[in-house]
Amino acid sequence: MQGRQVILRAYGQPFEIQEYNVPDPGPGDIVLKITQAGICGSDLHTWRGDTEANPVPPQGRAMGHEGTGVVYKLGQGVTTDALGHPLHEGDRVIHTAILPCQHCPQCLRGDHNLCVHRVPRTVGEFPYFIGTFADYYYVTPRQPVFKVPDELSDEVLGPVNCAMGTVTQGLTVAGVHEGQSVVIQGAGGLGLTATAMAKDMGADRVIVLDRLENRLRLAEEFGADYTINIEEYNTPESRIRRIKELTRDRGADVVMELVGYAPLLPEGIAMLTNGGTFVEIGLYFSGQTVPFDPSTLVLTGKRIVGSVMYRPILMSTILDFLVRTRHKLPFHTLISHKFKLADVNEAFARAEWHQRQTPVTRAVLVP
Repeated sequence: MQGRQVILRAYGQPFEIQEYNVPDPGPGDIVLKITQAGICGSDLHTWRGDTEANPVPPQGRAMGHEGTGVVYKLGQGVTTDALGHPLHEGDRVIHTAILPCQHCPQCLRGDHNLCVHRVPRTVGEFPYFIGTFADYYYVTPRQPVFKVPDELSDEVLGPVNCAMGTVTQGLTVAGVHEGQSVVIQGAGGLGLTATAMAKDMGADRVIVLDRLENRLRLAEEFGADYTINIEEYNTPESRIRRIKELTRDRGADVVMELVGYAPLLPEGIAMLTNGGTFVEIGLYFSGQTVPFDPSTLVLTGKRIVGSVMYRPILMSTILDFLVRTRHKLPFHTLISHKFKLADVNEAFARAEWHQRQTPVTRAVLVP
């Protein structure tokens, strides 16, 4: 049995699709059959070469980290998921997309997302299927898996182990709670999920900024109390004033940057009330800088928090959240475009164009 894996050989160039023999899982391991894999904003950054400080390895880079699948084969000794639920071939699961070392201080305190010695995987070497843009994906014991509740459709699962986990971690790190005002910069897949999660955590006012009206309308369906079109409020000063107006002249308790645009950092910090928290998620790649006066923090008690990926247990939290809100929130609308795995180059070309010009929230590859 063979399967396909999408490989990046050079920034900005078409992907290659390589075929490998599907391995049998070792003891404690699982082989998944991918049912859908999301094209994350970070995948677009990688493809463009925004991460050129981290060159493509000589053997290439396996693409894809977001996605879901069904159990194809269970390794010896695997009988349950991470929470002890019985696990069988054919069961739908969500896996964590992080390969932590499990031995560094960060891992030992439970912060697997902050691991300083992540386990590397090499293209063309066992277990071969190391990215989710593939027919199969090889899961090790370092990656907890969670059985998907029967109540959830496949349509809502694709973003769970990246977009949803990432913003939930960021909101948790910021300590979002009842009565707060939260500003979301960007209404793509991350921003819409952050909107819903912030409201669920008790935020009194969630304000979402974007330039696309269709995304802003979706944000309202996901619970946004107010939306701001940055084409209308087209200067930082006008947007800051509008945030102050919508928060009774206090400013926001939390601002989340989900676009990946450095000038939004000083703008977002100016939107905060004293003691507020700015959460940076979008700028995961290096290269962008922006002038900033640190006294802005010292004199106001504001803080900047970087947040990456998530603690594994949040996968269970999110699945429970999706079950509880399945008749209230339109998570099935997050996936706006589907492509066959063989059409990965078309998918990226269109996703890149759509991100700048036309409505798209999340595109997925469906093997």
